[in-house]
Amino acid sequence: VYGNSLVAALLTALLGTAAVYACALISARHNPYRKFGRLPDAIALITNTVPGMVLGVAYLMCFKGTVLHNSFAVIVLCNIVHFFSSPYLMMKGSLEKLNASWETTARLMGDSWLETVVRIITPNAVSTLLEAFQYFFVNAMVTVSAVIFLVSTRTMVITAKIKELQHFASFNEIFVLSILILLTNLLVKGTVKILTAKAAKRG
Repeated sequence: VYGNSLVAALLTALLGTAAVYACALISARHNPYRKFGRLPDAIALITNTVPGMVLGVAYLMCFKGTVLHNSFAVIVLCNIVHFFSSPYLMMKGSLEKLNASWETTARLMGDSWLETVVRIITPNAVSTLLEAFQYFFVNAMVTVSAVIFLVSTRTMVITAKIKELQHFASFNEIFVLSILILLTNLLVKGTVKILTAKAAKRG
């Protein structure tokens, strides 16, 4: 169960951070896809107003009977959608503060937009990327409202297991699992803090 939670949280954090970064680049920076810039804002607004329980039931009904039913893929997808809004807005705000002329200057020097993103923008956004990773990971480890409807015995995560153990009054097991969540999240937060400090020094 602990391993399942780690896998789900890591995949959510990695894919979620990549998703919010790509969306923030489209909406906050000058790029060939700027005409789609309002789409991420609309997605963030919608997902911010949908409760996790409603999202979980919707995904259960949508993917029931498919290969994604009770899979890690649907759990990760649901988590990313559920927690998309806050890290996206944080990432967009960070990118908007960077020099707006970088893309223009790079284009005049012969660099493509993707090369500009990799060489210039990403190194200056490392701290925010780490914070987005932390946000996704921590929330994926503690969430229960959405995933409670999506897990099976094969993909059971800690929070869903705790809810199950409550019915059997297995408080010793609940305590151990809760401590595991706390220690894991503290470890991730501490690691991200160290990496963020190193990134700030290099900047």
